[in-house]
Amino acid sequence: MNPARLQAAAHWIDQHTDDQLGFLVALCGQNSHTYHKAGTERVAGMILDKIRDVFRIHQVVEQAEVGNHHVLRTTEGTPSIYLLGHMDTVFPPDHPFQTCEENGQRLRGPGTGDMKGGLAVIVYALLALRDVDLLDGLPLALILSGDEEIGSATSHGIYEREREHALVCLVTECAGLHGEIVVSRNGKLGARLDCYGRDRHVGFGTHEKSSAVLELAHKTIALEALNATLPGVSLNVGRVEGGLGPTTVPARARAAIDVRWKDQVHHDAILEQISKIVASGVQPGCRSEFTVLNRRPAMPLLDGGEQLAALVQDVALKLGQTVGREHRRGTSDANFFGSAGIPTVDGLGPICDRDHTPEEYIITASLGQRTALLAGVLATIGSNLESVGQPFGQP
Repeated sequence: MNPARLQAAAHWIDQHTDDQLGFLVALCGQNSHTYHKAGTERVAGMILDKIRDVFRIHQVVEQAEVGNHHVLRTTEGTPSIYLLGHMDTVFPPDHPFQTCEENGQRLRGPGTGDMKGGLAVIVYALLALRDVDLLDGLPLALILSGDEEIGSATSHGIYEREREHALVCLVTECAGLHGEIVVSRNGKLGARLDCYGRDRHVGFGTHEKSSAVLELAHKTIALEALNATLPGVSLNVGRVEGGLGPTTVPARARAAIDVRWKDQVHHDAILEQISKIVASGVQPGCRSEFTVLNRRPAMPLLDGGEQLAALVQDVALKLGQTVGREHRRGTSDANFFGSAGIPTVDGLGPICDRDHTPEEYIITASLGQRTALLAGVLATIGSNLESVGQPFGQP
């Protein structure tokens, strides 16, 4: 890719800094909590209004409880460069954190980094390439999802189908604190543990009882003891609930559980240990059930991902940026592509800190920098497609 053409796209982005920042502020001002379907679809409308003419094909995957998912393509039946972005955030409509605030070099607001800032990067990278005539002939597919924050419970099937047509995958979740791109991620599952006992008034019978809460307490200690029993494996028992009140022996209790692993080889082993704990009742008359609610496989760094990461870093140098790499314990929709061997790089969004908290912010200047980086990467891959047919030696 001619450096002058990269600079032309970067110059366009620089000229539209205020427009892009205003667009991001507007996105963040529209609540799009995962289960606020109407709000998420308004965010989709704001994005589509900007880029509708970039894509020839637009498929809407209707949903009942979360925002609809959108798959957009510049071509049909052609292996494509995939861009992924999610529109939902973790902040419900009644949460006090609903708007943006500029403070020096920072823009604080809900979803500024996770990941409405990344959506603004995608939108303005595409607009820049369009307006400097670098978009023609570029086989692109963009997936906008509405349920990433709940483990892609309804969208994972889309990724599993679409990755069959992917040359590479680029994801604009937030960058590391020093601008790092993400080249590998942990695997994760979210689950629910239900414990069942026998309810009765505490005034009847002896101290012996079949308490679901007590059973859950034993299970919690046993499950938490699994931490670090395998390399890179962690487990957290989060929210717990159960019982009617202090004078009733509880018949039911439940907990929300998060399990993560660095190497996919440990997935089956940790589930086997969990199953043994769940199956072994501590109190007579109690039983437990473990239900997996969502799952993302681990995303390793393979040869194709290594080559793609090197390309990203090379483009960054040409733009005067320095970009490092990192493994991230968190997961994203990138996992579905990277785990299947598709060359994948994540963390192409703006630099962010404190995401998922009321202090979430991005470094404002990084918004334009990452937009120029994504535009440059897309243009460079497109140039590579023209010269060798397909990038990274894929058959």
